Amino acid sequence: MVAYSKQRVKLIVDLTRYNPKCKVGVLGWTMPGVKLSIWDSQDRFAAVHFDNGAELSVLYSGLEVLKEV
Repeated sequence: MVAYSKQRVKLIVDLTRYNPKCKVGVLGWTMPGVKLSIWDSQDRFAAVHFDNGAELSVLYSGLEVLKEV
């Protein structure tokens, strides 16, 4: 899934081993065109800025898309 516009997302997997702020249920926004890691060049990953300040490359399968802007 490739997003070309910003999407409101909810994290549905526990990623606290990568960032302690990335708990199940945290909300955030995808950042199209932003690369936080080498993984963001693959279309199954998204760079996400979470409302709690964390930023992480996340597999789309670990996100629930709530809204596209």
